[in-house]
Amino acid sequence: MLDAMMLENTDKRKLTLFRLLTIFSDKRYSVKFFESKLDYSYSRVVYLLELIQQDLTDMTGKKVDLFTKNGVHHKQDITYDMYYQYLIIQSIPYQLLVSLLYFPENNLDQFCDNHFQSRTTVVRKSKLLIDYFKHFDIKVNISQLSLSGDERIIRILFYDLIWMTSQGTNLPKIRQNPLTYKEVSKIISPYFPDTFSYGARKQISLMLDIIYLRVRKGNALTEQTEIEPYIIIPEMYTAPYFETLITDPEALAAEAQFAAFLLIASPNFFREGEHRLLLLDSYLETHSNTATKLLEEFTVFFKDQFMPDGFSWRNEVILFGNVANILFSHSIIKQKFPTLFHLTDNNIYSKNKYYYQLFTEFRALFQKISNRKNYAWLRSTIDSLSDTLSALLVPLYESFLGNNLIRIALVAESNYLLVEPLTQFIKDIPFVQLVAYKYGEFSSFDFMVTTSSFLIPENCPLPSFVFRFSADSDEQFLSLYQAIKDVHNQKDSNLMQQKKTN
Repeated sequence: MLDAMMLENTDKRKLTLFRLLTIFSDKRYSVKFFESKLDYSYSRVVYLLELIQQDLTDMTGKKVDLFTKNGVHHKQDITYDMYYQYLIIQSIPYQLLVSLLYFPENNLDQFCDNHFQSRTTVVRKSKLLIDYFKHFDIKVNISQLSLSGDERIIRILFYDLIWMTSQGTNLPKIRQNPLTYKEVSKIISPYFPDTFSYGARKQISLMLDIIYLRVRKGNALTEQTEIEPYIIIPEMYTAPYFETLITDPEALAAEAQFAAFLLIASPNFFREGEHRLLLLDSYLETHSNTATKLLEEFTVFFKDQFMPDGFSWRNEVILFGNVANILFSHSIIKQKFPTLFHLTDNNIYSKNKYYYQLFTEFRALFQKISNRKNYAWLRSTIDSLSDTLSALLVPLYESFLGNNLIRIALVAESNYLLVEPLTQFIKDIPFVQLVAYKYGEFSSFDFMVTTSSFLIPENCPLPSFVFRFSADSDEQFLSLYQAIKDVHNQKDSNLMQQKKTN
């Protein structure tokens, strides 16, 4: 999604070609060679190489020539990631994003003059970025380059988009910013154990810049949310940093609450024994609201529907904390809001059938809850919420199913040379256990593999597979795996149906 918003088709083609240049940097190759690797014409390859050549010259500050007398050659001074970062940061959408935050006094005409672009070109290149803002009900006045809507969402949008593109590097300097990383870190360090790490420093610094710039522009928060985060940062802590900008005590309290919200706005638990987990437990014991009730219903639902008997969230405190953060943040905002997770390519989950099972069940649960009083806000977030929680919990669900092994009995010739490759293939399947077959004891296994149909015991009620050593082995191995997988899937389905019945 991020690439689609920030990069034009030409930039994407340059990246595709540049990846090949890095892969084949050992020798010099003809333009024809790269043409054969791509779905581009010869002239387009030459054109793209010339553009890349100019980009590399701009990046390094010295002339770069990819064309040599012996063919095209790229030295490995610039990596693919460095070039990708360069194209992203140079893009008009990213520059517009930076201008919206750091130079709010500029209108579209001034932006066009600064970047030597026409109004039409800027609007066209930034359409997907503007549409992304609109997706979260943030209106963009393109002529004045101003934003209107929920200020909390605007700040999160700036943070997510800038962090994912530049990680807050090489941004304009802010003079006399009273919000310093060092002082703020002292305040939040008890609630965020990685506060002083290099990555956290950059993240916190970026958010501090965003908050300060938005407040300075006159966009301070004015109202507190109905539900308090389970972490509380009193407004007295924020007073020294906002006193020159905010005089309204209600606005100061709202800013303090938002600062606390940011500490739980993402699934950021990584280790057991964190102080925040104690704060969460204490909050759950002393508060009853839509957030705590939603958390309780969801965690009980997941435990009863998907986990084995004896499962306890007390043994999965990191996951429990992350589930709480996801549900609490949505319950506090009460509308769809941007996340770093949904800016990334997470299609890998959609190809996982267990993810799909969780997503379907979670979606149905939230759909039902959204019809209740005080939960109508869920309707706009059902899909994103179900997606996030499914991705979070599918590894735990799969680990449970992974323990649901398929027991396989192998009946074959006593010949090591023949049987050992087949035995090893079966053993290498992670959800399979190879067991010994005792004549007539069909309850000891789920599936039988033999090397002849004559070796299948009479009256065997279980599925079986005949692997003939005289036939094509590669094709048979594929068919065998699919047959075993089908049995495993059926066993999973039976187990889930049994849990639902109980």
